[in-house]
Amino acid sequence: MFSRHILIISAFILSSFLCARASASTASDRQTAKWARHIEQTITALKPFTDADSLAAAGLLSLSKHSAQSLPLIEQAIAAAPTRVDLIWLQIEVCLKVATCDPAPIENHMREVDPANAAGWVGALVRASSSNDEDAKDAALTVIGQKARFDIYWTALVSHLSDAITRTHKMSPEEALATVIGYQAAAPIPGYEAAAKACKGDRLQRAGVVEACRGVANAFQYGDNTLAEVIGITIAKRVWPEDSPEWKAAAEARRVYEYRSKLWLKLEIADNTHMEQYLKLCRTSRREQDLWLAQIIAAGENPNPPAD
Repeated sequence: MFSRHILIISAFILSSFLCARASASTASDRQTAKWARHIEQTITALKPFTDADSLAAAGLLSLSKHSAQSLPLIEQAIAAAPTRVDLIWLQIEVCLKVATCDPAPIENHMREVDPANAAGWVGALVRASSSNDEDAKDAALTVIGQKARFDIYWTALVSHLSDAITRTHKMSPEEALATVIGYQAAAPIPGYEAAAKACKGDRLQRAGVVEACRGVANAFQYGDNTLAEVIGITIAKRVWPEDSPEWKAAAEARRVYEYRSKLWLKLEIADNTHMEQYLKLCRTSRREQDLWLAQIIAAGENPNPPAD
């Protein structure tokens, strides 16, 4: 439920970019084939570089047709910039797509570099949920609930990798942006579902779980992406009484989210001017939500929903 809605929003720029350049089905097919060729050319152009962003971009683009080289390229990127936590998160995302990759050591690295980010502990929750280990699940929830936020470094990855791709001159800045967003939107984040399921139903009959999930809700709501915020809102409404300030704040946050997401989808963001604005905002905004807000205001729209 969560991921489908946000994937539609996150991938909107990619589909809009392709459709804006092709009005008929045959033209669309040609545009898609051209885009695929550009990806291959871009991977070839990126691989000789030694900077972290170029190597990471090559690794991300390799996922679809050259998966065997994807993780090694990102490992090279991490070696070039071992404290770049956004690239460590990208390494975790790619690792989850490789059957032989163990994400635990990468998660430990992430915890060391960004200890306030709950995302470094969500893998433990996923594994505990998969094995039906209730004690391990509770322990993971408790730690996640003690963290300040749940970040996936969306804007940092989009800006850094798009810029690296653009420097190859194999894609326009707009095509590079649309491509990175498309690949990132497809990245699996099973921790979202694990957190949502661990904080619902009969488990909430236990006071310790309720308290941990209140912390989880807070961390997710302060995350740097819209999906984490929505999950945090959903959990908060489960674990706080309806007459509490926390429940009312979550309900209002949900109302604002739904209003702004619908408004954002109506913006003409596929043209070069708006895509350039999006990329510029990615460079300066920590949170995806702040980017949406800035674009809505720049379009002359009221970012606040009307009163109920």
